[in-house]
Amino acid sequence: MSNSTMLIISQDPTLMETARGILRTIDQIEPSILRSIDEAYDYTNWEAVSLVLLHLDRPSLSGEATRLLRMIQATNRPIATLVVSDYDEPSQSVTLLQLGVADYLTRPLDVRRLTYLIESLTARSRYLQSPSPEPALQRPVSRVIAGTPEDADLSGDAITLGYDRLSAQIRRVAPQVATILLGGETGTGKTRLARVIHDLSKRRDEPFLVVNCGALSTSLIESEMFGHVRGSFTGADRDRVGKFAEVGRGTLFLDEIDTLPPAMQAKLLRVVEDREFEPVGSNRTQPVLARLIAASNQGLEEEVAAGRFRSDLFYRLNVVNFYLPPLREHRGSVSGLVSRFIKEFAVRSGQPPLSISSAAVRSLETYQWPGNIRELRNVIERAVALCPGPEIHVDDLPEAVRRQPIWTTSDGFETERCLSILADGTPDPENFSRSTLAQIKHDAELARISEALRKHSNNRLRAASELGISRMTLYKKLYKYGLMTAGGRHDSTEARNHVS
Repeated sequence: MSNSTMLIISQDPTLMETARGILRTIDQIEPSILRSIDEAYDYTNWEAVSLVLLHLDRPSLSGEATRLLRMIQATNRPIATLVVSDYDEPSQSVTLLQLGVADYLTRPLDVRRLTYLIESLTARSRYLQSPSPEPALQRPVSRVIAGTPEDADLSGDAITLGYDRLSAQIRRVAPQVATILLGGETGTGKTRLARVIHDLSKRRDEPFLVVNCGALSTSLIESEMFGHVRGSFTGADRDRVGKFAEVGRGTLFLDEIDTLPPAMQAKLLRVVEDREFEPVGSNRTQPVLARLIAASNQGLEEEVAAGRFRSDLFYRLNVVNFYLPPLREHRGSVSGLVSRFIKEFAVRSGQPPLSISSAAVRSLETYQWPGNIRELRNVIERAVALCPGPEIHVDDLPEAVRRQPIWTTSDGFETERCLSILADGTPDPENFSRSTLAQIKHDAELARISEALRKHSNNRLRAASELGISRMTLYKKLYKYGLMTAGGRHDSTEARNHVS
């Protein structure tokens, strides 16, 4: 692997020397010092840059710094940006997040935290920049997300569910220690993917534990995570070991982290930053040895912007992130998943091999799947249990699957109806009667995004600004609606087709 560059944009000799000292401990990355933002505009070797350390010596974000961060975003390269500010301005964190900054530190500087960030962000940039592995390694991970733990080697001919482009990235990041953030709707397979990452890591022989933050009350979640000592609160009649201690050097998966109350967000921030914690009611500090993987059903960027999630905690968790798309965006994968689940449940129940009628497959392919893969799995388990013969028919499926809207096109997109909603707010009642609320929202959002891109000549930064979302959120939606090619370029032809 060739050497990469860390740009240090600062006039502060102490910061420059600190950063240089950290880089001496990291292989194949070299510092390049720029004294001002103006020098960054004249810098010619951006292709080698994997990390930018930007020093802000003013209380507020300057126009020059803002333009530089936008320029880095516009390079369309996996360059991580780390900001160090002389002033603690919490209101700045949301703006920096929207400008694509990976993390934000303030003086006095925590050198240990800075070292960790430089190491992890450099690793993230490297695996994103790495060439694709041999074709034999380019296996979709949907098989392990939909299947059983023994499939965790990512091998075999799998069902493509939009995860195939993630397989190589997951292979690269799994052996590392970087914190991972998983996003996607409920039922898309985030827990299973977290387990896959654990099984592909060097910690595979250590425990894998899950904390479902959304299933615990505010009074119990701290004890569940950190444990407690006897007498620390009413009902604590014995010591309890929390998940952070129990998992040891394994992997701790924090699911539905967006549901954490503000007080617990602050405590978790300290744990992630300092890699240590105390059980409830104890003064004895214990180290955190585990690798952390977090997951959210909600877009954390939007939660930060709305003030419901701490931006500093988001920065700490969002070292490497993966987004798992919903099943309805990959209807072509449904039939393969169905065959897999039928075989699995038939074997489990001791039944002879079953088949499924083409009409039943069509019903499954056109259903919206609000519960995603989890719901599909449950539907097939029910069908296998109730099927009286060797073939599953439409009548063996739940009523919600049998009675569903009929779309006017194969991909479920009704351009004229969607544009009429945007134009005058008076949709055709006949079309509305055939549509779910989710489909109406889907169509309207796609048309609005396409309209904004067309208006701004496919300038994604300007389109995102008009839509009131971050550039990263726009990227996710472009992938979601098939308006982004595999190479990361916006398919303007398809966008025009959607809005013409």
